[in-house]
Amino acid sequence: MVDITIYVEGVSSNDPVVDTVGNSAVFRENFYHLFSQKLEPTQFNLKIIPFGTVTQAKAKLQQIETQKMNAVLLIDLDAAKNEREERLLKFYAPLDTTRLFFMIQEMEAWILSQVDKIELFGYNEQLTRKRMAESISDNSLIKNKHPEEIDKPSEKLDTILRQYFEVKKTGKGKRYAKAKDGPKLIGLLDLQILMRSFDEAQKLVDYIKG
Repeated sequence: MVDITIYVEGVSSNDPVVDTVGNSAVFRENFYHLFSQKLEPTQFNLKIIPFGTVTQAKAKLQQIETQKMNAVLLIDLDAAKNEREERLLKFYAPLDTTRLFFMIQEMEAWILSQVDKIELFGYNEQLTRKRMAESISDNSLIKNKHPEEIDKPSEKLDTILRQYFEVKKTGKGKRYAKAKDGPKLIGLLDLQILMRSFDEAQKLVDYIKG
């Protein structure tokens, strides 16, 4: 069995109440559920470790290289796909970047690529569905756009949740919370479909298997 660790950006929040041990556990569990769809527990001892913000990514990559760890790094690119190589050179050279993989443009683009999982999330969270006759996939924010081409997908996801879902207790539109809601949505995704939509997801899985 192969031991492998995936360090993932994205659990931190500006709200100290949100940054709890419980939310970190939810983050680990849901990313584990996603990647274990292809990295079977019988073959891989997979560990998911959240590490906060992208500003810590270079230090983490340095640690992986220096300590010769069997680990990879998964972070938001926070830019268009055509800026990938420029970012690698600007922020991570001369480190070994073969262990660095990006969610393009952000983790939320992965979520927006499978709108049926957003519907399932609303059901799981017992949210009230608004605009019942309208499909989320027809929303102008995402319609006919490759998910990697969606600018600021976290903002788009927040808008979509507010437009289509309401919190029963307050009657207000559902706001997206990256640290709290993001992992739950990630855990619902189909990894096979994700790998077809995002070559970085495919490359990450291929790298680990190889």
